[in-house]
Amino acid sequence: MAGDDMGQSPSSVWSKSGRGNSFRRFVRRSKLNKSSLSHTFNLPPSEDYPELMNVNTATEEQLMTLPGVNRQLAREIVRHRQMIGRFKRVDDLALVSGIGAEKLELLRPEICTSLRKQISRASSCTQSLDSVRITSESRLCSVNSSSVFQLQCVPGLNQEIAANIVDYRNKKGPFKSLDDLIKVRGIDIVRLSAIKPHLSLEPRKCESVQHLTNGHVNGWGDMPSTPNGMSTPKTPHRKSLSMPTNAKFPMTLPNGFATVPVNDILDLLSAYSHRPIVEEVFTYERDGVRCCRLASWNLHQLSVEKITNPGVREVVCRTILENKLSLIAVQDVLEEAALKIICDELNSPVLRRVREWRCNTQRWEYCLSERIESQQLGFIYDSVNKGIIIEDIDLDQVCLLTEATEARQLVSELAALTSERYIAAPQAFLLCSRPLIVVNMLCKETLTAEDCAVLRSIANMAETSKIQLVFIGEFRNRNNVQSFKTCQSVLNEDIITTVDVTATGQSSILCPGMLDSTNFNGHSGAIKTGLSHLAIPRGWSWGGPASPYCPIWAEIKVPD
Repeated sequence: MAGDDMGQSPSSVWSKSGRGNSFRRFVRRSKLNKSSLSHTFNLPPSEDYPELMNVNTATEEQLMTLPGVNRQLAREIVRHRQMIGRFKRVDDLALVSGIGAEKLELLRPEICTSLRKQISRASSCTQSLDSVRITSESRLCSVNSSSVFQLQCVPGLNQEIAANIVDYRNKKGPFKSLDDLIKVRGIDIVRLSAIKPHLSLEPRKCESVQHLTNGHVNGWGDMPSTPNGMSTPKTPHRKSLSMPTNAKFPMTLPNGFATVPVNDILDLLSAYSHRPIVEEVFTYERDGVRCCRLASWNLHQLSVEKITNPGVREVVCRTILENKLSLIAVQDVLEEAALKIICDELNSPVLRRVREWRCNTQRWEYCLSERIESQQLGFIYDSVNKGIIIEDIDLDQVCLLTEATEARQLVSELAALTSERYIAAPQAFLLCSRPLIVVNMLCKETLTAEDCAVLRSIANMAETSKIQLVFIGEFRNRNNVQSFKTCQSVLNEDIITTVDVTATGQSSILCPGMLDSTNFNGHSGAIKTGLSHLAIPRGWSWGGPASPYCPIWAEIKVPD
């Protein structure tokens, strides 16, 4: 009987609604029908059956009643909601893994984000991911070891209070009791009782998480050490070996819920960290002549901890790929492993935005100076691209590739190049079988007259022997650049090469002799867009740059 059918519970009616059509849709259609229904099928008042499901309060089981939503997708919606707090609008569901434009349009008539239209349904006896915690050990966030980013993900804590906890811990030492949190500014007895179930004094056993460091962009933390207190050993001149996964840095976050992938958070932050539109399409050719881009980038205290930040890694890799930089001289490298991580990301991308870039040869390598005093300077290069082959070689091999008698003296002078006021790392490359010597420099203070005399002597020998040589890197100030009197700047000297106005620096590319007599074609520039990311700290805020210094580049002709 129809009347008996109407006596069923709401959950039983919905379970019979079929895969594509929901009971809410039937209610909405019936309201549009002006004619009266038979007395054998009378709908209850519309207040008892609100039209839309509130995705901010619905459980996993309730979400599964939506068209096209299975358990896996419902779980992803709940996880994403836990990470961002709440959906502000329906379109925010597009950021949930597994929901595309087509499925979002299918769900749009069925859902809302407003409490005023929240649906009241009979819930299943099974608990959802909102209420289920895996174990007490895996759910807790340590107040004595967690960063601001990790603490602010705890229910009941925002970024300001999380920062206050870390500040109090740094000043007073580790917390001995969770009740001591009442002494932290912004925490009262009500908030303390709400957050205590999600906190612990000891770090989790699986605390090896991917850190979004809380250091200032211009003051990254000290170099990490190995368990025995020694710095990570450096192997000179090691090539890149791609890592199949990012297993060394697990993408999980202790936020009081079942371990939630940091990838989901990063996707959300990346969606709002806009990449620039590359105006010029560089095709490795200029006026019919093949060329590639030589670049320099002071990455400012580049350590493993810094490059592990997914925002920093995304900015560095996408900037290299978008601007088609073939050979990059990198300054201020604290750990060789950091260069390897960059090459691994370029060769076997883990980050979604790096994977999406199609024009990537995935044949990137790196090298570091073998001289102990110069190991803050390294190179990253695209070994094969569009028939342009780059290979790093020893300086002594340059003597074998040229007939100039001055070549051996030049190599000898470069090998002995050292000063207290700058760090220099001369590295020889074969650019399509033609030798190119790149002197990577990092000036610490103003150069003396003696320093300038030595550098000018090297420039003169390179010009006389017809060996292509270039000084590139961070020269600190304009006076140091102008002290290379026999060299010409490929980059316009008026260009500001810092992102942070408080940073002191002047990056440049200098070649001996006149520019017309070199292999540079006169095209150069500084990259100033796309250098920030919402996952990079800026003091106590977010959205900082990967480095206070911007990369510069110049095009150099490639022999046929």
